[in-house]
Amino acid sequence: MKRPLLPIRGNSDSAALLDRGGRPTLREFLAGLEFDPASGTLHLNGARVTLQLAEAEHILRRELVRQIGEDEARIFLLRRGFRMGRNDAAFVASSWPMLDRGDAFTAGTRLHMFSGIVRVETVHNDFDFARGRFSAEFLWHNSLEASEAEGDMRGAPMPGQAARPVCWQQLGYASGYASHFFGALVVYKETACAAQGHRACRVIGKLAEGWGEDDPDVVLFRSRILPASPGESSDAEGLRKPARISRSRGAATALLAPVLEALDLAARLPLPCLIAGAGSCGQEAAANHLLARNSDEALRLVAASCNPESLREAMARAQPGRKRPKPESVLIEGVEDLPPATQAELAARLRAALLPGDPDPLPRLVLVSARPLAWLAGHLAPALWARLAPLALELPGLPQRDDLQALAKERMAQIAAQLGLAEPADLPELHGKIADLDQLDGVLTALTLAAQSGNELTPADLDSALARICPARQDADEGWIAAKLAAGGFSLPAHEARIRAMALAQTGGNLSAAARLLGITRPQLAYREQSGRDGTESQGRR
Repeated sequence: MKRPLLPIRGNSDSAALLDRGGRPTLREFLAGLEFDPASGTLHLNGARVTLQLAEAEHILRRELVRQIGEDEARIFLLRRGFRMGRNDAAFVASSWPMLDRGDAFTAGTRLHMFSGIVRVETVHNDFDFARGRFSAEFLWHNSLEASEAEGDMRGAPMPGQAARPVCWQQLGYASGYASHFFGALVVYKETACAAQGHRACRVIGKLAEGWGEDDPDVVLFRSRILPASPGESSDAEGLRKPARISRSRGAATALLAPVLEALDLAARLPLPCLIAGAGSCGQEAAANHLLARNSDEALRLVAASCNPESLREAMARAQPGRKRPKPESVLIEGVEDLPPATQAELAARLRAALLPGDPDPLPRLVLVSARPLAWLAGHLAPALWARLAPLALELPGLPQRDDLQALAKERMAQIAAQLGLAEPADLPELHGKIADLDQLDGVLTALTLAAQSGNELTPADLDSALARICPARQDADEGWIAAKLAAGGFSLPAHEARIRAMALAQTGGNLSAAARLLGITRPQLAYREQSGRDGTESQGRR
C-alpha cells in the first residue's frame, strides 16, 4: 500500500528542499515509496529497497577493517559504492524514460540524499555530454561514513581525529553514477572530510582524463575499483581503457553531436530507430552509439539481401531465452534497399507489437540509411514509413556542417594516435571540398602521412590529397559523353539537370551545400534550377 509523505523534520527551508532541483525531485522519490505488509517488501518506483538502521553500515565497515585491513577495506567500499552508483543511474534512466538527460544525471545527488546517507550541497556542477566535459564540486553534510568511522578504526576518542578522508563508499557511488551517464570513467576525490574536523566533506569530480592517466586515484580505479569480471558489466572494459582510447570517443562524440540527445532518447524507448543521412556522414557510428547505450550486440542484416524469411529468422533469434533475459537488437543496414515484400513484413511485425496479447517482445530495431529522410519518406512503403518516422533522426551531410574543421581535427588526432604518428599541428581549410566521411578519413590519413616530413601542411598538400583520394573519374564520363555525341542524342540541359540533381540528393536538398560541391554560388544554382523547370514547362505547353 502507498503511504502518505513522511513527516519532514526541520524548518520551512527543509520542506523547500523537497521540490528543489530537476526531476525526479525528493518529493517524487517519497511519493514513489510503496510498502506491502503482505509480502514484507518495500518498493521505490517498482524497484525493491530496504530500510535498516545506519549501524548496519558501521558494522560492515568495522568488520572489513578488522578482517582485511584498512587499505583493502577502502578498496572494497569504493568498489561497492561504484557498482551501487552505476546501478542507481540505470534505475533512474529506466524508471523515468522521458526524463531530460541532465535531470537524470543530477538526480544522483537527490537520490543520494533521499537514501539518508548525506545531504548534498552543490558548489558547481558543469557538464556537457556532447563534448564529453565534466567538472563538479560538492559539499557533503552529515555524511554517514564520516560520522562514526574514526573511533572504531583508529581508537580516536572523538570525531575529528581521522588521518585521511573516510567517505569511501560515497566516493565510489558518485564516481559510478557519473560514469554511467558519460560512458567514460569519472573519478571523485575527497579533499576534506568531516572526520578530520572539517565543517563538511568536500569532493571534486572530473573525467579520468581530466585528472591524468598517471594520477594515483585514476590508476586505482582502473586497476582495482572497476568490475574485473566480464560477466559483471559489459562496459567495464571500456572504462578501464587508458586515455588514448578517450580520444577516439571524443572524435565519435564530435561527429554525433547534432543527434546525441535524440540517440539518448532512442536508447530509453522500445521503438524502432531510423538513422539517416545523405551519403556517409556517421550513420554507422550513431548506430553503434545507440547499441552501446544499451550494452547490446546486434544481429546485422544487409537490406539488399534481406527477404521476409531472413527477417523472421533474425527476429526469432533475437528473442530472449533462459541465458538471455532480454531481446537482442537487430540492425538493418541500407533500409532503402529493402525489397517491397520485406518492407510489408516488417510493417506488419511492428503493427502486431502494439496489439494486446502479442506474445513476442519486439527486439530493439535499428535501421541505417545513406539517404536523407525526405527521400525515404517518398520511397519506403507508407505503412513502414509510418512506423519508423516517430523516432527517425538525420545526421547532417558533411558539406552542411559548420563544425567540419573542428570535426576534422578531432578525427585527425584519432588517426594519428591509431597509426602511432605525430599529430599534425594544423589543418588546411576543408569547407566545400569534402563530400562524405569516407573521403574525409582518406584525406586526413594522407595529410597525416604528409606531415611526418616535419613541414607545415599547406593548401597544396590538401589539393594533392584530394586528387589522390577523390579523383575526377573523367574516363567513364568522357566515354559516356562521347557515345552520346556520336549517336546524336546528347542533351546539354538534361546532362546539367542530372548533375544538379545528384548534388542536391547528396546534400539532402541543401542548395548552399550543393552549390559548393558544384563550384558555383547558391544564387547561380537556384537560377539554373528555376530555368530548368521553366524550360520543361514551356516544352510541355508546346
